Amino acid sequence: MEYFDKEMDTISLKALRTLQNERLRDLVQRCYDTIPYYKALFDKNGIKPKHIRTTDDLVIVPFTEKKDLRAQYPYGFLGVPVERIHRFAASSGTTGVPTLIGFTEKDWDVTLLNQMGRIWKSFGIGKEDMVYQCYGYGLFLGGVCMERAAKAVGASLFPAGPGRTMAAIQWLKDMKHTVICCTPTFLGYLINEACKHGIDPRKDWALRTGDFGGEVAAPSFRRKLEASLPPGFLYHETYGLSELGGACVAFSCSHTVKSNLLHILGDHYFVEVIDPETGERLEPGERGELVFTTLTRESNPLIRWRTRDISGMASEPYGCACGREAHPLIHHVTGRSDDVLKVRGTLVFPSQIEEILSRVRGVGGGWQIVIDQPPDTLETLLIMVEADPASWEKEEELKRIKKEISSHIQARAGISPQIEIKEPFALPRYEGKAKRVVDRRKEETQNI
Repeated sequence: MEYFDKEMDTISLKALRTLQNERLRDLVQRCYDTIPYYKALFDKNGIKPKHIRTTDDLVIVPFTEKKDLRAQYPYGFLGVPVERIHRFAASSGTTGVPTLIGFTEKDWDVTLLNQMGRIWKSFGIGKEDMVYQCYGYGLFLGGVCMERAAKAVGASLFPAGPGRTMAAIQWLKDMKHTVICCTPTFLGYLINEACKHGIDPRKDWALRTGDFGGEVAAPSFRRKLEASLPPGFLYHETYGLSELGGACVAFSCSHTVKSNLLHILGDHYFVEVIDPETGERLEPGERGELVFTTLTRESNPLIRWRTRDISGMASEPYGCACGREAHPLIHHVTGRSDDVLKVRGTLVFPSQIEEILSRVRGVGGGWQIVIDQPPDTLETLLIMVEADPASWEKEEELKRIKKEISSHIQARAGISPQIEIKEPFALPRYEGKAKRVVDRRKEETQNI
């Protein structure tokens, strides 16, 4: 087994906990001294840095949320003078004021490089690989995190960025890239477009693995993608958030890639899983919301950051056979607590729908949930689903697909949805994150 940072990757659980506590004490003092928000938060709740000695003590600290970062826009969470910032990034700002994230030279050239190198070494990516990089650049961290990863392991990078679909499917054939970095939705789009234009990804491409993230993808959809690519292709995943420094928080390894578990880089991040309603910590094996405390960031350090992402610690989070025995395992993210739909009192995640659709024979690549009521008071669930070309215009097949989807959703979620079957490629395709829930109320407002 190869490691990018063997000493830290194979650290013992006892040694890691000691290191986490040392770094936590330093973090808390720095936050109290340099970030007015944290000083005010601690003082309001009667907390002093001396009260936080171990990660167990974090439970007395209130959570930090997106609204708190926005209230301190633009520089309130930097924690270092602006002149020490080597590079800025930002969240998308699609639901409000964007949050700025700064990187000192150490954050960028030491910490992020270490994180991404360890992740890609886990994927088996190295100097012999040619990487096709599709994530965006600019203030978005996706593309630049992949740049850091390639530099760390010495891989050759082809920084195509998003889009350029027709060029992409030809380049992948001609240049024999072995690694691809993109959202799972965009990979599916590339595969479909290649097939439509006479290119067989299984035979004509040389891909053997990829770094996928940026959106929730059902395990069955992942397996579909693997089956459409050269034999032996492995779907590896990274998880992260802009506020935490990018796609550098958690990752699959050779022993977890098929079980959809991810290692947290425990020397950089302390993870908690909480009940989204009560805020109480949950035990391994229980599903809840991920909360992170950064341990090594100089700029934008965060204490108990609520991600709103739904996951959970594995039932046995320690002792992975890959050797990273102390870096805890979490389940892949299945959705966000603020994305959930409530249909007649039943909670439904879009990822649940995707998992069902990807298992039904005859379903094509596109699907959307359409709502025209508030997401927490829905009476019905309208799902538009493409048929694949082999099933379209076969009335009995379309009836079977519709019935099978309805019965599976009824069995899984206890609701009877409305299903509309669309012709192949009738629904939108996305080169970034897929838009799986369409709110007609917003579209109507925009058209007024």
